[in-house]
Amino acid sequence: MSKADAILWDAGGVIYTLDQSITDRKLAAHCGKSPELVSATIFGGSASGKEYNKGLVEPYNLGHVDSRTFYENVKSELGLDMSFDEFAEAWSDIFTLNEDILHYIRAAREEGVRQGVLSSTNPLHWEGMKRLYNLEEALGKEVVVCTFHTDAGEKKPHPKLFEVSLRKLGSKKEETVYVDNVKKYIDAAVAYGLLGVHCDNSRPDFQERCIEDLARLFHSDA
Repeated sequence: MSKADAILWDAGGVIYTLDQSITDRKLAAHCGKSPELVSATIFGGSASGKEYNKGLVEPYNLGHVDSRTFYENVKSELGLDMSFDEFAEAWSDIFTLNEDILHYIRAAREEGVRQGVLSSTNPLHWEGMKRLYNLEEALGKEVVVCTFHTDAGEKKPHPKLFEVSLRKLGSKKEETVYVDNVKKYIDAAVAYGLLGVHCDNSRPDFQERCIEDLARLFHSDA
């Protein structure tokens, strides 16, 4: 009997690699400020910790403001000389697919493994990820939880996010693996009762290691 029978994936940092410095540089070129100041204004210094939940972006990630309002807030704070469409492209065109992880997701789907998504993200970033690979189409929109959704609205690792995700996925927490690139989120998930895999994307072989860790959980005795 397998120990795990469902997977709850983080998106940015696990399924997709993101390079926020691309946005920082593009916005800096349109406001006369340094990329470092742009990052600090938008993220409040949290970008270096891979949390993306402070500064101007926090209410956007939590669904308290829409994309247009977020743009207007950033434009006003930075003195940004960009149209909304230019800003949206600079904001969202920062992702690449992690192909080995994607292959695993597809293979697991073919084997009937239940899979869902729990992502600390915002609408424009989510659209940027979907353009590369649409997780809503692949896994089902009903099993995707983003922090900006009306039934979420909390920062990771708030227990409500795990509760909502498990309910949508229809799985038991002790049989569900949560995969994230932020170690403290994994620690919180394990404390909540989930199984955890830390996808440490600071390592060049993080995809291979992540897949190996998942394989051990799915093939070990319960």
